[in-house]
Amino acid sequence: MLKPAMVVSRTLRSANVRDELLEHAFARGDASAYESAYRRYGARLYSTSLRLLRNDALAQECVHDVLLRLWQRRDAYSPQRGDLLAFLVACVRNNALSRLRNDARRRDIVAGAREATYDLEEDPIERDRIARAVSELTDTQRHMVELAYYKNMTHSEIASELGEPLGTIKSRIAAALRALRRNLTIGAQT
Repeated sequence: MLKPAMVVSRTLRSANVRDELLEHAFARGDASAYESAYRRYGARLYSTSLRLLRNDALAQECVHDVLLRLWQRRDAYSPQRGDLLAFLVACVRNNALSRLRNDARRRDIVAGAREATYDLEEDPIERDRIARAVSELTDTQRHMVELAYYKNMTHSEIASELGEPLGTIKSRIAAALRALRRNLTIGAQT
């Protein structure tokens, strides 16, 4: 007859073996390991993200983005570095904190722009330089800049209005801002 301590010990050992198998399969980039990790740890990852972001959709997106990024960079995890769950929780936590920092920076920039006393309407040369730089953007880039900065819409609002994923909108706005910065820099040199 098995003693309760022996049953617990065997159960823990078998769970550890399964975790090791999962960790090694995850490190190899095995698609079924990613599915298993999501089934096993998804609720924990979601709750970690939700606790920080306090928004259901953003928390789900955060977990999805982390798992997608890990799928794309399969060499990011190694079982020798530690427990898979701890690694995934750290990745989700870091992504959620980055989202919070980026959102806070964006709010600060928008608030600063609203508080600025400098008015482009009073400086026709600067207004024309910016208009020229914006006109050199592609149609998509120009549309993103207009929605985000002239109509003052959030990334989520733009995604909802255009029926596009939030990540796509963020990528397009980032590309538009890089192009605008390049256009303004080139325009300043001439």
